[in-house]
Amino acid sequence: MVNIAFEGCCHGELDKIYNSLQKLSVPIDLLIIGGDFQAARNWRDLNCMAVPAKYHRLGDFHAYYSGKKVAPITTIFVGGNHEASNYLWELYYGGWVAPNIYYTGAGNILNFDGVRIGGLSGIWKEGDYYKGHFERVPYSEGTKRSIYHVRQYDVLKLYQVSGQVEIMVSHDWPAGVEQFGRLNELLTKKKFLKSDIDSKALGSPPAMSLLGRIRPRHWLSAHLHVKYAAIVKHKPTDQPTSMSTDQATQMTENFRQISATVISKDGPAGNARGVRMGRDTLMPTTVDGAVLNSYANEDEIEIDIFSRQEGSRSLSPEDKNLVEADDDNQDNLATDITVQGVTKSLVGQIDSLPEIRVNGMSDRTPSARLVTIEDEAGTSSTESKRGDTGFTETRFLALDKCLPRREFLQVMQVPTQEHIGETHQLCYDPEWLAITKAMEPYMSLDERQPKLFATAAEQKALEESIRKAREWVQKNIVEVGKLEIPSNFVHTAPFSQSDDSSMRTAKFQPTEYNNTQTQDFCDMLGIPNRIWREQGQ
Repeated sequence: MVNIAFEGCCHGELDKIYNSLQKLSVPIDLLIIGGDFQAARNWRDLNCMAVPAKYHRLGDFHAYYSGKKVAPITTIFVGGNHEASNYLWELYYGGWVAPNIYYTGAGNILNFDGVRIGGLSGIWKEGDYYKGHFERVPYSEGTKRSIYHVRQYDVLKLYQVSGQVEIMVSHDWPAGVEQFGRLNELLTKKKFLKSDIDSKALGSPPAMSLLGRIRPRHWLSAHLHVKYAAIVKHKPTDQPTSMSTDQATQMTENFRQISATVISKDGPAGNARGVRMGRDTLMPTTVDGAVLNSYANEDEIEIDIFSRQEGSRSLSPEDKNLVEADDDNQDNLATDITVQGVTKSLVGQIDSLPEIRVNGMSDRTPSARLVTIEDEAGTSSTESKRGDTGFTETRFLALDKCLPRREFLQVMQVPTQEHIGETHQLCYDPEWLAITKAMEPYMSLDERQPKLFATAAEQKALEESIRKAREWVQKNIVEVGKLEIPSNFVHTAPFSQSDDSSMRTAKFQPTEYNNTQTQDFCDMLGIPNRIWREQGQ
């Protein structure tokens, strides 16, 4: 077993997150953060982040980037919609943003102690989904936002994954996943979500179609600043694991029009609601709509900062919770943390399970320990089993941001499979390397992305390219022992010495920097480095 901690949105609060984990009696092997990491190295990086200037705060990351502090736990994170996008673009394929802190890139599959972990960065916006990665510094107000919108190209790369994936991470929720948990409780916590849920506008259609395609054991998300658990059961199938691009595109389209695919209440699972997707039928656990809780925070300020810039909807869930009443008083954050106990099941508080919390953490309880959650429903009967193309059910969990009295941390034990590399070493995934190598020529750096694999012949050619790439990776990377991700972090930009706002003098965006980690990765795979474009190109 590997002990993995999952944190919801980071928003620059690394010190408090690491401090919280170090107070646990259970050793943590890996920390996963679900986005809004905010890897701002200096004040100029903040000018590349999609937040109004009055909310600029450097946070803790600059100290880890400079080397003043070192992450005590190996950390990986996906990108969200409040990021220093200029820095993350340097590491499009993934890389160390600081020693021991790894960004997954736009999309990725990694291996840690035999646990296969996938990541999809960004959030869904239909208008940018079919574009290329065209944004470059200096960003306009529009490209400052479009750069973090998920692209079809990166999703289609993940569609080619055929092996078992234990954990998938996305910032955005998969569209429709809220229907597979206690929806009324969610609406009690976050009333403003109702309009988007009613209009089927909540979440990411590509993420949900990936959930049905990959069928991971766990799917972890953040973004909406609320803890929510659900179980999505998959219909067994004898279909092969590979999926053509036209099927993938259709699955995404099905969820874009999710309102037309909701099964009636008298359909499967009795009074539960399910969603039919492509060739898979997703079956939720029974939803008891009568149970509510009184979690609602009356002090929380619900605002829509970017409703005009982000899209046509009157509500913009990704930014509604950016500013909250508690944000200005975080000095005693660790005193009110509630961390879920280590259990066999990720969703220890789903429907029938008791609300048991860990001892409060404070200076009076420096050795706070985890309290195991007793699964009264019988965890073994609902534990995910390996199916033919994935697990028979996916356990979804979203967590809150790092604030007092919020549920923003979950610790889980995940069974290991065959090890790649040394213990506790983050490693490349051979299949993902092959997919990346085979699909690199199709990546567009212009606003227009040519239609991808539109014909059967093009799809067959892609399959053959991936097959050849897998043979190449086996010979040139696996057999020569290059799967361990090297500790090749480099400084590419100056770093600030303090988060004191009085020191903020940078009013302009920085220039682009060439990150040698990306060059090393491209050289290893034998692909061109098109992420870095010299000045004037």
